[in-house]
Amino acid sequence: MYFILSVVAVFLLSACTNGVTGSSQQNELGEPYRVALDELISADTALNENTEYISLNFDKGLQIKDSDKKSIEDYLQSKYNVKIYNLTYEELIEEGLSEQSESTLKGILLKIEKQEKQSDKNITIEVSKYRSNEGALSAKITLTYEEGQWKVATHTPTRES
Repeated sequence: MYFILSVVAVFLLSACTNGVTGSSQQNELGEPYRVALDELISADTALNENTEYISLNFDKGLQIKDSDKKSIEDYLQSKYNVKIYNLTYEELIEEGLSEQSESTLKGILLKIEKQEKQSDKNITIEVSKYRSNEGALSAKITLTYEEGQWKVATHTPTRES
């Protein structure tokens, strides 16, 4: 009897562990958001020239954990070696983080506007990048979860100026 209970306990413990580790990264939103933002930053690199900062603006309707926000900020700061803010366009202007013309920022403003999860392995994220009235773009980026990581499947521009 003791042997049977031990086998059942080990089986249940291993099943729970596999369920958590096998899908936890896949179900977190920090990684797909980071991949989508990185993809957008790499589009139209002229907007990135002489960037003093990156400001992240997450739509209020998005459910994103503080730990995911922090991991995105840390990644972008490390990769692009610029200051990271969490300010809106208006707040950037108030803080003096624009050129003399208030319509041109000294950095880029990234915004995650919307996400739609089609399945555990597919997600579409709408993101935008703003530098000035003449320098902005947005895109729908569809990601797939393959081989333990999120990858860009499609990048569809929705607006460019």
